[in-house]
Amino acid sequence: MKSSEEGLPQSAKESISISTTPPRASYLEGAVGGACPPENKPTGGALDSPTNVREFRFWSSARRWHRDVWPGIHIPVALLILALGLVLWWLVPSGLSPQVWHTFVVFFCTIVGAVFEPLPLTGVCLVSIALATLTGALTEDQVLSGFADAAVWLVIFAFFISSAFVATGLGRRICFIVFKYLGSTTIGLAYGICICGVVLGLGIPSATAKAVGILLPIIVPLLKEAFQSDPAMGTQRRIGIYLVMVQNAATSMSAICWLTAGAWNALMVKFMADAGVELTWLGWAYSLAPVVLVALAAVPLLIFALCRPEIVRTPEARTAAEERLRQIGRMVLPEKALLVVFILIILLWVLSSSLPAIFPLTATEVATLGVAALLMLGVIDVKRDIVSDSGAFDLLIWFAVLVMYAAQLEKAGFWSWLSRKINLRSLSPYPCLCVICLLFTLSQYAFASITARVAALYPAFVQISVSAGVPVQVACRALAVCTWAGHITPYSCTSNPAYYGLGYVTSKRWWLVGIVVMVVNFIVLITVGFGYWWILGYWK
Repeated sequence: MKSSEEGLPQSAKESISISTTPPRASYLEGAVGGACPPENKPTGGALDSPTNVREFRFWSSARRWHRDVWPGIHIPVALLILALGLVLWWLVPSGLSPQVWHTFVVFFCTIVGAVFEPLPLTGVCLVSIALATLTGALTEDQVLSGFADAAVWLVIFAFFISSAFVATGLGRRICFIVFKYLGSTTIGLAYGICICGVVLGLGIPSATAKAVGILLPIIVPLLKEAFQSDPAMGTQRRIGIYLVMVQNAATSMSAICWLTAGAWNALMVKFMADAGVELTWLGWAYSLAPVVLVALAAVPLLIFALCRPEIVRTPEARTAAEERLRQIGRMVLPEKALLVVFILIILLWVLSSSLPAIFPLTATEVATLGVAALLMLGVIDVKRDIVSDSGAFDLLIWFAVLVMYAAQLEKAGFWSWLSRKINLRSLSPYPCLCVICLLFTLSQYAFASITARVAALYPAFVQISVSAGVPVQVACRALAVCTWAGHITPYSCTSNPAYYGLGYVTSKRWWLVGIVVMVVNFIVLITVGFGYWWILGYWK
């Protein structure tokens, strides 16, 4: 599973001024990315039996050995994945060539490795492509093709742009301005968090950078100092539980509003293009954002009913935001330059989508121009914000590898073959798409990464939908919206562990709220979403 800071720009990591739990802790220890809060630790009963004590000591010793003696690959997990791959390797199904099946087996083992992490995801992907070339499943040119994909570089350049929001402090300033005007009530503060996620998503494609790098250092002092809501004092119910759960849901949901709001969005756009649907930045915004915003508008009210806070009026938040804005002072030149450049980037994305004959630029080319402008203006620095941004280069490797595998399987006809094997033609398009969207949403429980889930399942679910008679325009958009389920567990999105590790929300409450929000979101999708796309003519 991923560290809570994976994909975070270097400057964002430095901006986190609060203490969080160790990121490499296992979910089996109580939390993804952090130790289990005291109220969640199991005590007594069968867990104290001699057998369980021996098992606990064994796994504790194994973890210490891997940490202190053998820092390399987790051998038991790696052997299990290898055994699974060897079994599947020889089970070539009818209708597929051995080479295509072997490519899928390597890809499948890569996804399993991404879930159980015998190495960090980048290491898993590097080992994967080494095995793919060694076994002859893929050639050298095929393995490296993902690094030449425009979708990959769109996300990388967006990461470089996002580092400017952290380095200049403009991202925090935007949040304080929102809280100043909406922070007088608890629900207003919650809507402010949602708005911050939507606005920051225009330029920051990392959920971790937005939620952990910018919002977490703002929210935590606000909870503990302004509202005296601290799990260490037993006062998490005052407002902490409520705001943490709202922020958790808003992070994954707001990431769908814009093409550049989540790394996995660019991956889905590539898969859509493979299915025959060309979606520009503007096309994504007007066809998906309204559906997401309707669901997002219900989140603060829904979670208020589920986790009613003791505090309902919050003048302290507005006062604190005003005080921080006074401390920050007026906008300095780098902030102004970033704001101007970013507005121009948004305009070019819109104009290149709506007037391609006049502005013949792709989204990646516009992002490249934006990075170049920020470098020339001195807003970002090559060494500080680009060369040292380990999160961006980490993303470059594993994202390119996942894109490559999905593209090679598409070219080989694997997804078409799979869609023919899973036949849902007995259902009419509407109920068929409802079933497919539900299954795709529930699949998030098996993944600690939205991007890995998209790479593993999105092309297959699109092909299954189309083969069952669902219009491809609707299928692509509906499944894209279903990626908003990153909030459902403490491990299902890379930003979740940092918030879970704060100790405000128990695992049981997190799962319960996640299920309820997921159900409401699904209802919004199959009513508002499907109806909106019918008005736009996508069901024809």
